[in-house]
Amino acid sequence: MASTFLRRCLPRHARPLLAPRPRLLHTSAPRPLNVTNPQKDPDGNPLTITITPAASTRLSQILAKERNPAAAALRVLVTSGGCHGFQYTMSLTDAIDAAEDTIFEEGDGARVVMDLPSLELLSGSKVDYENELIGSQFRIVDNPAATSSCGCGASFDVKF
Repeated sequence: MASTFLRRCLPRHARPLLAPRPRLLHTSAPRPLNVTNPQKDPDGNPLTITITPAASTRLSQILAKERNPAAAALRVLVTSGGCHGFQYTMSLTDAIDAAEDTIFEEGDGARVVMDLPSLELLSGSKVDYENELIGSQFRIVDNPAATSSCGCGASFDVKF
């Protein structure tokens, strides 16, 4: 309450340093996904991800603006590199191999595509979208296979 008063009523130079507002975390329950070409781990458990509501909404907005929204999706790829061994790469794609790729689709049309090696390293994680002052981006969060990650969250290490 006092910080709101200070922000509105005092000139900028007279304001004390205010603590940043805490980030809100997405706490809604995961929604069911339609999965095309589902994959399983060696124990027979399904390899799956979660798409947060923020990521689903933003991805749907982006795909609606594409020339061919029926063919576009967000491709999530894990490659070697980065400061921790593996790095996340995300891009819009219309090149989907139905035999090789697993497609996760929300009811609103948001689609995330992964190849099997990437899905094995990301199973159980979430695709999220963050919109902050320094920029907005899709991110992988809560990756159960990651033992450590860099400060920006673009690369990670796994325990074999």
